[in-house]
Formats: sequence, structure tokens, C-alpha cells
Amino acid sequence: MHKATKAELADLGVDPKCNASAATALRLASEVDSSTDAKATAAVSRELRQAMQTVRALAPPKERGDKIDQLAARRATRGA
Repeated sequence: MHKATKAELADLGVDPKCNASAATALRLASEVDSSTDAKATAAVSRELRQAMQTVRALAPPKERGDKIDQLAARRATRGA
């Protein structure tokens, strides 16, 4: 869970060193990985889900380009 959370934070462009919610999410993900109690795992997973919702909502929007850029990218992948 920790690796997946860290990868998602990187994809979102959020640095856990500069964002408390992201740091909390990483800590919670580590706890999910090490937990042996089902009830505790469920509670920590719920908190992790909420922390990641906060991080996603505050993350800067990704540069996706417009429709022309998307069509050009599809054309390039078809030609390759």
C-alpha cells in the first residue's frame, strides 16, 4: 500500500515533505501494510482513503493539452 500511495502522490505532483495530508497518507499506508488486526486495518484504510481524497482535491491540475494535442498523440502512437 505504501508503494502505491507513494506512486500516486508522485503522479499527482504532491511532495509529502511539503504537504501534511500527503505525509499523513504515507504514514497511514505504512500502517495498513504492517497491521495484523482486521478492525485496525479497516479503520486505517478508511482514514487513508479520506486523506487521499483531500490530497487529490488540492493537487494542481495536470497539463493535458487540448483536443488537437490528444489527436496528434493518438496519431503518433498509431504510426509507431
